[in-house]
Amino acid sequence: MISTNLEKEYILGLDIDRINCSATLFKQSRVIAHVEEERFIRIKRAPNRFPINAIKYCLSLVPEGLNSIAAINLGFDHEMFTYEVPMYFLEEWSKYPSKPPEAINFEKKYLNQKHPRLIRDLIVDELSKAGLVNVDVPPIYEYTHHYCHALCAHITSPFDKSLGIVVDGNSELDTYSVWDCDNTRLTKLFSKQLPHSLGWLYRTFTEFCGFEPNGGEGQLMGLAPYGKPNPELTENVKQLIDYPQTFDNNFDFDLDATFIYLSERDKAYPKFTKKFIELFGEPATPESSFETYYQNVAYAIQDVFEEVLLGMARRFIIQTGHHFLTLSGGVALNCKVNGHIWKESQDILDDVYIFPMSGDDGIGYGANLAHAVENITTDRNSYRLESAFLGPTYSDEQIASFCSSFTLRDDFGDLKQFESLTKSLSLELQATELEAVSNNPSSYQDIQEYALSFLENNLKFENNVTNYAAQQLADGKVVAWFQGAMEAGPRALGNRSILADPRDVRNRDRVNEKVKFRELWRPFCPSVLADKSDEYFITPTQCPYMINTFRVSKQTELVAPAIVHVDGTARPQFVTQSANRKYYQLIQEFFLITGVPMLLNTSMNIKGEPICCTPDDALQLFFATDIDVLVLGNSILEKQAAS
Repeated sequence: MISTNLEKEYILGLDIDRINCSATLFKQSRVIAHVEEERFIRIKRAPNRFPINAIKYCLSLVPEGLNSIAAINLGFDHEMFTYEVPMYFLEEWSKYPSKPPEAINFEKKYLNQKHPRLIRDLIVDELSKAGLVNVDVPPIYEYTHHYCHALCAHITSPFDKSLGIVVDGNSELDTYSVWDCDNTRLTKLFSKQLPHSLGWLYRTFTEFCGFEPNGGEGQLMGLAPYGKPNPELTENVKQLIDYPQTFDNNFDFDLDATFIYLSERDKAYPKFTKKFIELFGEPATPESSFETYYQNVAYAIQDVFEEVLLGMARRFIIQTGHHFLTLSGGVALNCKVNGHIWKESQDILDDVYIFPMSGDDGIGYGANLAHAVENITTDRNSYRLESAFLGPTYSDEQIASFCSSFTLRDDFGDLKQFESLTKSLSLELQATELEAVSNNPSSYQDIQEYALSFLENNLKFENNVTNYAAQQLADGKVVAWFQGAMEAGPRALGNRSILADPRDVRNRDRVNEKVKFRELWRPFCPSVLADKSDEYFITPTQCPYMINTFRVSKQTELVAPAIVHVDGTARPQFVTQSANRKYYQLIQEFFLITGVPMLLNTSMNIKGEPICCTPDDALQLFFATDIDVLVLGNSILEKQAAS
């Protein structure tokens, strides 16, 4: 049963798509929580899941659970799947006769999944199965996808007016849209629709270069600077996307989607079209991704990508006269694109802002904004986003409870983690032996006892954790820093972070190899005191969410080489005391010791796993990696034989 109660104070925004599902809780117009399902179930991106655990967390913060919720809001207009989207598919079949016949099965399934009645049934059913429905289910509202993205970026930005640009794989139909944003009123100025999807284009190259689609795009972006300009490869990329070679008010692009999905599949590599394979050759494997050819392919697509998005941005900045730009949608997570637009548009732009949860994991946030603007208030100041720390937080007492009842995992991802575990606990076992023992519950119990004994003997309370951790970092230790509320979005911003001294370039390789267990060429980001940003970066903007790139200064190259990428750029987070007092204090303490006001910062997770949510997640990470020190609130845990 659906009910409405205008007196209820809370609204719940959901992303229930097949990747990165999440839940967002507002009290009136103020955000209370935003959490991704992956953090609770410990499966990266939570594919094909419903965000029931994220919902449960949000509902735990309100007085009467679901009965306190006035509305459930979705950032997807499913009504379009009853007419507009089916009509588009029919037109696509007539326009692209080479479209593979098996596509019809996907389209049938997709239209069925997105049907508005079935979406509502799904939500009611999942809430009921979880025992969350006591009386009624709140009314469910739907808002257009790109409108929600654009709202997120503009309303949470520092700007009263901005040009909003949304770029992603697809929405209902839009793939690129431009918005005139004035306080809480947004007007769409322009859009491109399927099949002209820059997001899908980049995803195809992500998979071609050996990375996972819908997640590995950041790896492709990181690989690109290792490549070199190759005119032949660039021309091949331009066969897929046509755009002018000069920037003017008519700049536009057209994608030839027959290379991406609207033509016959390759028999040997069915994830790609035959046309694509004929043009670019054999796809990489994860092991061959760093070969020169794939570096150059990554360079070519990133270079074209940046030029197209720059040309489009300049077109509409000039046309509208806006001086502030807000970016959102999954493509806005490409920080090199963001940095390129800013670097090449400072003659017409004053500032740029990117929403921290720009992907679809943030779309429930936008849906709540859409509902609140329509039903609660049009006062933009009511929607201020103070920080992205919107997840669970744990007291020192709760942390102590987690430690006293700790149970070591027996399903660590690979042999390297078991090797780290043997070192962490000083076990007289080889990694292969420990892995075998982990499959025997009775034998593994001894290992559990070792872990508990280690915690009992080594966990201690520290009165001044910022001073302690800063000294450990200055001494070359790798520190896992677990504080306060968990970050929303894909970036660790100082509450679920792995930290190291950026002065020693060897720390980059050590953290990649022994902590993250990922490719040695992957770059790391710096967290920098905001008032020092101009000294270490060339013409930076405000950048609180580690989602833009800037060229580094000569000083940065000299004093912080571990955070400088191969192309002379870095993706910084500028930290203010108001946004994160304790993290700011930690960097300040490190600055007083070393003279360098920044730390190497990466997310508290192993490659392929979500960012840590609970103290238990952090403890598991500590034992199964070569992290030297774990700081949990005001408690510290240090390995006795730190490397």
